[in-house]
Amino acid sequence: MIMPGPEGDAVRGTGGQVDEITMALIDAAHDRNEEAREIISNSLYDLGKKKPSLVLSSCYTYLKKHNKLSTDHRIVILNALERILKEVLDNIDVNLAVDLIHQAADELTQSKEVEPEWQTAASGVLVALGTKYCDEVMGELLDRFQPGVIPHFFVVQTIGNLASANVYAMVPHLTAVLGTMLPMLGMIKFDNMRWVFTSALSRFSEAILEYIANLDKAPDSSITKEKFSGEIFSAYDIIFNIWLQSKEAKLRLAIVEAVGHMTHVMDQDKLEEQFPKILQGMLGLYRRHPEPYHITQGLCMVLDAVCKEESPILEPHFDNLFNILFAQVLQVPDYTNPLSIKNHNELLRSFTIIARSFSGRLVGLLLQKLETTNEKTRIGVLTIFKHIINSAGPSMEDKKEVVVSGLKNLCQDTNNKVKKVFAQVVIAMAHHGYLELEGGQLMVEFIVRQCALPDDPPGKRPADPEWVSNKALRSMCENILQLVTTTIERMEIVLWPYLLELIVPEQYTEAAGALCRSLAYLSTKKREENADDYEIDYETQANIPKPPSLAAKLVVLAGRPLNGRERGVHVLQMMKGISTNIHENLVELWDTVIPKLVQYLEDHLEDEGKWSQKNWEDLLLKMLAKSLDVIDSEEWIADFGELMGQHVIMYHNASEEKNFLYKCLGIIMRKSTKKDFVTKHLDLLFSTVKHTDQTEKEGCAIAVGFSAASHLDAVLTKLETVAKNDTAKKSTGILSVFKGSDKSEGVPEKVKSTIMLCYGFVALYSPPTLIVSRMEATILRTIAPYFQNVKSSIIISVDLRRNLIHCISLLGQCYTQDCMQSVGMCALRGDMLSSLQNYMKAEPVGHLSNETRALAMNACATLIKLDPRLSEAEIFDLIKTGLDCTLGLSLTGFPLKKGKEETYDEMLEMEVLMDATFQALYDMLTCMLTKNLTPEGLETIFKHLVPWILDPEEHKRERALKTWQNVLTFYLEQADITSAERFSNEGIFLARMIPRCTDPSINIRLHAIDCVQLTLKIGLRYEGNDADHKDQMVEALATLKERLKKGDPNILFSVINDLSKVVSKKLPADHLQPFMEVLQEGLLDAQSHSSSGACVVLNGLMKTRGSELHKEVSKILDNLYEKLRFIQCPQTRTGTLRTIRTMASHHLIPVVTTLLGYPLPYDEHIVEVWHIIAQESQLTASMIDHFLDLLQKSLPYEEKPDPRDKTQLIKTATIIPPCCKYYQVTYALKEIFEVEESEEQVLKSFHRLFAALMVRVGSAVGVGPPKTQVEKEEPKPKDKKKAAKVEHKLINPSHAVTEAFQKFLQRAKSFDMCESLEKEMVFINMEDEMLYPESITTLARVLVASTAEAAYTSKIVANLTSVLSSLFDPQRVVVAAFFAELINQKCAGDDTLVELIMNSLLGRLVDSSHVVRMLCIRGLSNVASVGKDQVQKYSTTILSAMMAGMDDKEDPNDDITIEAMSGLSRIMSEIDESHIRAILINVALKIRPCFEKEKPAVRAQAFILFGNLSRFGDGPSRAPFLEQIHSNFISLLLHLNDPEPDVKKACKYALRMLGPLIGSEAVNDKFQKHLLEEANLFYGEFMNDLSKLIIQDFSEKTNFYVMGCVAFFKSHWDEIKSNAAMFAGFMLGNLPKEKQGNITKEHVCSALVLLLKDISPQVRCKAAEAMSLLYDY
Repeated sequence: MIMPGPEGDAVRGTGGQVDEITMALIDAAHDRNEEAREIISNSLYDLGKKKPSLVLSSCYTYLKKHNKLSTDHRIVILNALERILKEVLDNIDVNLAVDLIHQAADELTQSKEVEPEWQTAASGVLVALGTKYCDEVMGELLDRFQPGVIPHFFVVQTIGNLASANVYAMVPHLTAVLGTMLPMLGMIKFDNMRWVFTSALSRFSEAILEYIANLDKAPDSSITKEKFSGEIFSAYDIIFNIWLQSKEAKLRLAIVEAVGHMTHVMDQDKLEEQFPKILQGMLGLYRRHPEPYHITQGLCMVLDAVCKEESPILEPHFDNLFNILFAQVLQVPDYTNPLSIKNHNELLRSFTIIARSFSGRLVGLLLQKLETTNEKTRIGVLTIFKHIINSAGPSMEDKKEVVVSGLKNLCQDTNNKVKKVFAQVVIAMAHHGYLELEGGQLMVEFIVRQCALPDDPPGKRPADPEWVSNKALRSMCENILQLVTTTIERMEIVLWPYLLELIVPEQYTEAAGALCRSLAYLSTKKREENADDYEIDYETQANIPKPPSLAAKLVVLAGRPLNGRERGVHVLQMMKGISTNIHENLVELWDTVIPKLVQYLEDHLEDEGKWSQKNWEDLLLKMLAKSLDVIDSEEWIADFGELMGQHVIMYHNASEEKNFLYKCLGIIMRKSTKKDFVTKHLDLLFSTVKHTDQTEKEGCAIAVGFSAASHLDAVLTKLETVAKNDTAKKSTGILSVFKGSDKSEGVPEKVKSTIMLCYGFVALYSPPTLIVSRMEATILRTIAPYFQNVKSSIIISVDLRRNLIHCISLLGQCYTQDCMQSVGMCALRGDMLSSLQNYMKAEPVGHLSNETRALAMNACATLIKLDPRLSEAEIFDLIKTGLDCTLGLSLTGFPLKKGKEETYDEMLEMEVLMDATFQALYDMLTCMLTKNLTPEGLETIFKHLVPWILDPEEHKRERALKTWQNVLTFYLEQADITSAERFSNEGIFLARMIPRCTDPSINIRLHAIDCVQLTLKIGLRYEGNDADHKDQMVEALATLKERLKKGDPNILFSVINDLSKVVSKKLPADHLQPFMEVLQEGLLDAQSHSSSGACVVLNGLMKTRGSELHKEVSKILDNLYEKLRFIQCPQTRTGTLRTIRTMASHHLIPVVTTLLGYPLPYDEHIVEVWHIIAQESQLTASMIDHFLDLLQKSLPYEEKPDPRDKTQLIKTATIIPPCCKYYQVTYALKEIFEVEESEEQVLKSFHRLFAALMVRVGSAVGVGPPKTQVEKEEPKPKDKKKAAKVEHKLINPSHAVTEAFQKFLQRAKSFDMCESLEKEMVFINMEDEMLYPESITTLARVLVASTAEAAYTSKIVANLTSVLSSLFDPQRVVVAAFFAELINQKCAGDDTLVELIMNSLLGRLVDSSHVVRMLCIRGLSNVASVGKDQVQKYSTTILSAMMAGMDDKEDPNDDITIEAMSGLSRIMSEIDESHIRAILINVALKIRPCFEKEKPAVRAQAFILFGNLSRFGDGPSRAPFLEQIHSNFISLLLHLNDPEPDVKKACKYALRMLGPLIGSEAVNDKFQKHLLEEANLFYGEFMNDLSKLIIQDFSEKTNFYVMGCVAFFKSHWDEIKSNAAMFAGFMLGNLPKEKQGNITKEHVCSALVLLLKDISPQVRCKAAEAMSLLYDY
């Protein structure tokens, strides 16, 4: 790119460097990188705000001179010009503005073709200039807008945009513009030009309207709309009548929009004349455009112009317009398309506009449309009504009655979609006072009716996406009713007391919740306000139900508070609100009781588990009884009862409500003294109850029972009558029901079940003194035949069976009362029990289908309580039947069906049924046990449970154990135990439970441990202990449960081991033999975990009580030894392996030698052999000595040239005896360390093992697997058993060593040390060839830090010193690293040891390995940690070593240099200035090149060392050192933002250290406050602030620093170049003008300009940012 020369006199130059900078930025503005392009543009913008004339003129000149500049580059410059002009337009002179206008106009029209980006940018510049220099801009544009010549596209667009941007200046020009424009409209043939002219005319019209609307602000108030109406009409005539025929959709839409604006400017008479055409043209476009929004918007504007001041223009076209717009409304908007929604809203706005002038006609047409049955039409009409009711209020005021009258027919509509929209219309009408008119209550009733909609029928939902479900509509209307009630005050007169009329009718029952909520609000409000209309006059308000009727309905509704969408609270609150209107005597009672009931509901409904329908009904029936007491009017109660009876028919399909209504009737009959009333309503009960519905039957039976409390004889007579009339069919006996199977027999049987239930409740609720005499004579005589024929008891239906069971249970409850004794009942009990068992046996074996089992067992429990006690045979049969019909059920209780999944509700229902069934079983067993609370009684139950406890299926075992646990718990709590008796079966019970304590199922394990604990507690009681006695061991069993929850076999082993100790301690001697015999059966348990648990307890008892069971234990161990390969239980295997340990105690070396010969890695059997041997302490000691001796004599690896690269060596493990047993020993040691018992010997040989294993780390790192494993083929196995031994994985020597080391530390109980090493990944790093020296360093540090292990340090060193002379480099590296860190840790305070190690390391400074040399230097520098005295003592030697290290030529990765610098840093803190004075500057000069080294660690250490040199910079060496600070200052500041975090931290540290010496308090303060090590530094902001302080305090060095920055412009790091550019920019930008002469600014600015061409976008960005700061140069 050619830069503009100095001869460019059009530039308003400053004569400074900023001129060059500006041109450079303009030249670079079209950078290839998008981010850089944006930054450069922003820099130009920033410069432009400071130097507007310079930048604007430079851009102007640049564009003018570079005619061949790329279009994209021109666009960037033009966009920058626009941004700057918007900010500084007031600050530029007219001449420059004129130049810019001229240039922008040339750019606009330079290309005859349309190039949107370029010409849009130029247009933007002209519009920006036009906001102030409108006349000048228009002058240029009008030159290019000549009569008879079609102008450039963008000339027209710019004029249009300018009309919008500067209304007041442009409107006066419009006369001339329109004068030129109108004649050429007819010449335009191309659609794009027509579009731009149309768009401009639209903007002109908008501008004219805005100008006229704000004449008070306009410069010329004489301008009127009429001045332009003629021209606008002429333009309209062409664009509408000719151009609208175009095929280009975009043009047509622009014309519609323009015409919308133009109609507001046209004369009214012209508009009236043209309106038919406009209307026809616009409406015609609907057919041609799929997206109608813009047409509707334009049409809406036209209608707005027409519908003014009662103008009749629209009159003749009204019907046509209405039909077309209405058709549009019928189209459902697409809510995913914003334009579709906008179109719909504009259509509705059109109707609002029409309603201003033609509301009557509009309402008439809409109501006429409603007469159709078409769904879409009705919805459309209602949508419009909803809109105009809300938005055209004044216009609709006199049409309210017509609207209400016309819409009321819709109340009977059955279409949910129509009803939904109508409901929305109703709430709009409510807000605007429509419902207060006649017919308004019909609308309210419509809303209430929707609140009563039933749930949608199950099945597939219709495909219609607009489908409205009953549930959705119902929910919406409930909300509407609540909203209307609580937010629209004027609606109270409509709703109160009208809503009371809707409470009682059956069709509104489902809406009761919503109705009561509204009525509760209204009645409470009126009652609190003491309103005049609160108390109801039932005579004048004849439609309102009478108080007893209201009360009857509300009490029943409250009885089922969860139904009707949890209506209970609302019903109760309404009852409280209208209590005065029910009966004045109820007010005090209901005011007291109802709030408590409401609170009860709210508390219990939050948690479904707390809810009990029975408890709730009891509370409500008590309130009803008390209410009848306080009313104390026989007449009112009779009316109440009569109405309650009449309401029965309302609940024909609501059995739950009907159930409660019956109960309420029962309470009323109990209260009533009128015999005829009772008789009548007993008849009503039996004539209305559905005998096929269990819920209704129960309600009826309870009602009969309540009634019997006061009218027993009447009730019994009625029951006998019902039995005779309803059940006598073809036979004289009651058992005739069993003889027939045809369907006609079903109904009488249902009646019998009702009668049975009634007898049960009559017996329960009747007065005991009266029922005794009637029991045998009536009730037992009636039900006896059902139990005397066993076969018949199975044939009867499930329903009759269930109710017979219920009847038995109720009779049993009756007979448990003290005053009730009956020979007849006792005689019948056996038959009853047989029938009940037959019922249970008749149920499906595998699944639950009903509650028969639970009911039958509960009935059995009730009968068991009666005296005399059952016989043994009866008990046996009853227990077996109960267990068989429950424990054998499937896991879920559902039948096993493939491909069918149960619903959540079904699963919930089944869960409740299962819980009830098992609770009934427990209750039956405990009732049985109550009659025989002895060990024999327990045995009677237990023997039935044993097969289930051993069942293969988990859920069956669990159920059996849970049952046994319940039985034991009950026995312990209830039995009267004395020491005189004997708990003969304690051992057997325990032995059966032990295997289950390690069952695979957690729940079974927990139940089993509970059973063991309960058994032992019972045993303790039989030993003579009190009930409150706490045995520590037995109580501690509870703590095992948490561990039992874990599935880890080791944890289970420890638990069962602990359990065996408790059992061994607590089991009496005479129970031991049967215990062991039964427990041995447990070894054959189907569950392997359980057999393992049994074995553990056997072994535990052998250890503690072996003398008693010696022969049995030996036999068990011998048998298990032969099957060692197949036994999985660790405890059982241990018993077998003890023989091998015995053998090893006699022949240790041969056994060990043989074991070492097995292939690596060892298989599980060999591993267990090592473990069992190592459990013997003496054997372990001998093995360790032997292994350490082998390690010293064996070669660690073989080295051979790499065949792929002869310069490299390959290290391979050697494992073939007798040459080497290096790796076998490692594996063996690892297994020994696994054994807990080896701990004592490991600790005795800790220092030897530690040193040996650490050296092994070096010996193994980088060593490959042994050659035999890589090359040798596996031998073919002779038999299958040996085949398992040959399959070996390749060994990893390094991993084997680190694993052994880890196990060694764990066995030595160095847990803290081990944890620290793991946390720092030492064991992982030990296997890495690069990282293992550092891992040894960490190991040494952790060793010294560990209190116990540190005591071995000197012994470990003694074992390692000789290894420094090893032939193997890795071994020397390990020792050097270890020794180096020991010095750093002060050798645990042993100064003698420090000296010994120092001398050892000094001797290796010339080692052939550079790693060893580096570690030696590290060790010598670590003397700084030991103390000042030691440093002073060795200072000369150490300093020499460090300086030599920095000069080490064989240092390929600068590792020695880093270590030497790090060492110097540390030594500096301890030595006197006199020792360092001579070499201080030499050190500073030596480290300076390291600041720019490639390796981050070198840079970081160099900066840290330089910072540490500051300690000596304040003495005699102050002056030369200060010079070094200034020399390195820029490097430090730039590396503060180094790419590497460690280097950043190092620079922060160095600057904090150097700050006090630099000679500026402000700079030092800045460093100390902001350069915190971990703090986040905002580098740019920091450097900007720092540059100001540097200029202030070091003004004489400003140029030095700036030139230092320039030097870094050539850095090979982009970040450093960027930092340098920014810092230079900050320095120059903040420099006061009077000091700018001290800077070689030409050089700096030229260098920055060059950076704009750097290869890195980041650098170019920062250079541009820096240049934007140099506006004063």
